[in-house]
Amino acid sequence: MPYPRVLTPRTFTLITAMSLGGGYLMIKSKSLAEKQRERAAGDYSVTVDRSGGGI
Repeated sequence: MPYPRVLTPRTFTLITAMSLGGGYLMIKSKSLAEKQRERAAGDYSVTVDRSGGGI
């Protein structure tokens, strides 16, 4: 049986909210990284050192 003062309704709610928030942030960051990867694949801009220098 858990220690009665550790698992109060307030701490249980806090732990649940932190878990759900962490899961949401993890999914959000993965989708953002995937979106940036897709954009980078179709982006034809190059850095200055690879641009060829012009005329």
